Amino acid sequence: MGTDIDTDRRALMGGTLALTVAALSASAAPAATPATTKKAHPPRGSFGIVMPGLKRTAFFNAQGMSAAQLQDHWISTYAPLLKTRGATRIVFNLIDKEHSPDKRFDAVTEMFFDSDAAYEREYLNGPTAYLKEADDTKPSVVIVSRQIGIRDFDPALPVPKVKRFGLVRRKPELTTETLAVAWRDDHAPLFGANNYLKRYYVNLTDRTYAPDVPWDGYADIWWDDFKNVGLRFDSRVPEPESDASEVIYMFMTPRPVI
Repeated sequence: MGTDIDTDRRALMGGTLALTVAALSASAAPAATPATTKKAHPPRGSFGIVMPGLKRTAFFNAQGMSAAQLQDHWISTYAPLLKTRGATRIVFNLIDKEHSPDKRFDAVTEMFFDSDAAYEREYLNGPTAYLKEADDTKPSVVIVSRQIGIRDFDPALPVPKVKRFGLVRRKPELTTETLAVAWRDDHAPLFGANNYLKRYYVNLTDRTYAPDVPWDGYADIWWDDFKNVGLRFDSRVPEPESDASEVIYMFMTPRPVI
């Protein structure tokens, strides 16, 4: 069961998320650019919208198994119990070691919860199958985040095949709130306008549930194929200045569980 200390901690730290969401909701749209400035078409999708619910993303290693063995073991051992309750969507991802410049992880799981209460029921009021999975896999990093929709799939086209996460650690002079607004208003419109980009979501770490994780969030990005990954920006769009002191990129092959 959650303790009074847990409850107090969530209450005290909840202000961080509230400030972040409020800042994103209240911040004005980027100022209009001069007519002489080249400008890309706006991204598709619900730009800048904070999606409901929570997402738990865990990065872990195989512990002596091959990549295929790891996937088969996870799917057969944990998926049957996890998909009967709690998360509304679960995706198991194997890291593509050939294309990932930083190979420190072997797999990533994504679990989507439609409310804070649903997440807390599985991770703060144990024991549950979700806590057992976490204890067994021993993830190196766990990010609990809120998603911001920047650009989404065109439903009339095939689902893209190339998926990449970019883990971000903010520069020391930025706060969680200023990073969120800069990412949403400065970087995302430029990167999201890339014609080769097929899906783009920003995942901001929720410090209520992940107070000590060293990463402030990650970008969830999709392309049709690897030949288009290097075509990051429209020629009309200047490359934005990064607000990150460190970024880890990793490509992955997703397998939906539910």
